[in-house]
Amino acid sequence: MRIGMLALAALFAAPLLRAEPTVVAVDPRQTRQEFQGMGCGAIFYEAHITSLGSNGRKAEQERLYDDLFSKVRTDYLQLMIRHDAEPRNDNDDPYTQAFAPGAFDWCSHALEISAAAKKRNPNMRLYAVFYTPPAWMKTNNDPSGGGKARGTLKEGLEPEMGEYLWAFLTHMARHGQPIGFLSICNEPDWPHDQPGYFLTTERHADVFAKVAAYLETMARRHPDVPMPKLVAPNLLSAVDAAERVLPALLKSSGRHIAVVGNHDYDRRGDRWTKLRKAAGDRPLWMTECSFNGEDKSPGLIRSAGEYWLYMTEAFNQGVNVWMAYDWIYPPRQGGEALVHLNWGSSYQLTKIYHGFRQWCAPLQPGMKVADTRVTGPFAGGISKPGVKAASFVSPDGRSLVVHLAAVQDEDADLEIRLGSPFGSARCQSWRTSGTEDIAKLPDTAVVSGRLTTRLPARAMLTLRFQRF
Repeated sequence: MRIGMLALAALFAAPLLRAEPTVVAVDPRQTRQEFQGMGCGAIFYEAHITSLGSNGRKAEQERLYDDLFSKVRTDYLQLMIRHDAEPRNDNDDPYTQAFAPGAFDWCSHALEISAAAKKRNPNMRLYAVFYTPPAWMKTNNDPSGGGKARGTLKEGLEPEMGEYLWAFLTHMARHGQPIGFLSICNEPDWPHDQPGYFLTTERHADVFAKVAAYLETMARRHPDVPMPKLVAPNLLSAVDAAERVLPALLKSSGRHIAVVGNHDYDRRGDRWTKLRKAAGDRPLWMTECSFNGEDKSPGLIRSAGEYWLYMTEAFNQGVNVWMAYDWIYPPRQGGEALVHLNWGSSYQLTKIYHGFRQWCAPLQPGMKVADTRVTGPFAGGISKPGVKAASFVSPDGRSLVVHLAAVQDEDADLEIRLGSPFGSARCQSWRTSGTEDIAKLPDTAVVSGRLTTRLPARAMLTLRFQRF
């Protein structure tokens, strides 16, 4: 009988026991690199982006541009340089361009999108990426990377490739959209079948040096066309970039590299910490990332949280600028793009869009990344499920933004611990979840450096603290 009474008492007492919270500790006085901006791409589906207007839906087209460039606070627009402008060599002199009339008509979509972006954000900067030289310049005579054949640029055609790039830069500049940043390749470390070309470390260093020298020569001869800042190495793997390719590029032509940029599809270990060290004083950009697995979650909420996982890791490990892969794709069960658009008729804002918009909204270039540590039940490892967090302090030190995501299928009780001077700050908050899109939550205040909350599974929470 006594045992039964004790068991009954324990049963009723159990709900009163509070589970250990996951602790997010932020030290605003310990700051790291400068936050320099966010971006997104208009890449494989540029014609989709402009298709509403070309289908006579002008009002819907303008609403789409507002959703992309007015409602989401970004700083960079990434564009794709296609290979179509020169199906055969224009002439034998790479310093004299003789492209066919209309060769760069395919740029009309990029020009329209860029103009729409700058109309809404005059400070938007354009970053162009060259995916592959024309087929006649390639060893596999095809725009694709060639898979196992590893198609690459033919020896001696570096000036011809430079000529092609300069013609694109000239076309964009003369149509009012000069390119500010340029990468001469896209994932050249991966022998894939999409448009691209493969480069060994040695060949990469050689091609980059020769093409950079060509562009520098043309910029001196044609001062009306701005010379873009070069972003390299732009590999698939940040680990390989840090350990092999970037050191070789810096040795061969370091003076030409203005920005160290790379994709985030090889998520081994402290990848960005390694690349941050290899980059030295140069800005470090994450130039492409998405969740490209199948996702059947409502509104792609799972993919939205994965983006926050990648963003928190990148900024906590030293990245200055982070770019989502693509603004728009046709509808699909994958997380490659923020918006899904049915050609010329309608579009849908996914949870990835709402989460990305929420992340970007309170951040301004010039903020500093603050030391943020997660411990407790949902403190997942690198690229693993769990609670993810990153923090940013304003230049005047009066405001603090903390981004938190539950990248797991369970709710998490959180205790946010704030160091001085935010121990008694006011707090505004917003949340995106399976049922909410950037929902404004009630304001609250920090008490003795503590704030507690519950983060629903797969939800993203933004806290903005303001000193009293």
